[in-house]
Amino acid sequence: MKNGIVNIWLLGMIVIFIFLFSAYIIVNINYSKSFKIKNEVLTIIEKHKGVISKDTSNHNGKSIIRDGETITTNVNTIQTINLYLMGSNYDAMGYCPTGTDGDSPGNWYGVSILRDGGSIASTYEPANPDEKYYYCFAKYRANKQVGRYKASYYKVRLFYKFEVPAVESFFSVKVEGITDEIYYPQDEQSGSNENIAESDYTD
Repeated sequence: MKNGIVNIWLLGMIVIFIFLFSAYIIVNINYSKSFKIKNEVLTIIEKHKGVISKDTSNHNGKSIIRDGETITTNVNTIQTINLYLMGSNYDAMGYCPTGTDGDSPGNWYGVSILRDGGSIASTYEPANPDEKYYYCFAKYRANKQVGRYKASYYKVRLFYKFEVPAVESFFSVKVEGITDEIYYPQDEQSGSNENIAESDYTD
């Protein structure tokens, strides 16, 4: 009887160890993938010299999808990011900053739609703290200037999922990053009909 209890206890410990080890591996793989996706989103914003959603002929975006396959499209920043995320099978969602974590909610924007019918979506909206988004971004003014051109940079927030049974519903894990300084962003250029709100943060 005692041997049977000991065997059951050991079996339980082995099952728990396998579960925890598998969860650790899955979480690390998911986080590494999300970190790579976040870096590519930052690169896309830098190549487009900011975030702008209107279609214009001079926004030639390069999107890397499907393990290195590269396509060049005549799309804007938001469409390029959305195309890349869909090609990367990204489907995590979470909440944008609400003002309780050091950022003003009025300066954050969220993207809740990657595809609009048969085309790539190009819209974003002021972040609603009660709504989930695929990714969020905000524009910040850097305390730098070259000639008459002031510098700004963008902060992005993406998410990754715990694809582990019994815990994936309880966590919304964020992955954040900041672009390099961008001088004279697209949304500040003459003729642009959009203007992303900037925070008053400076270096």
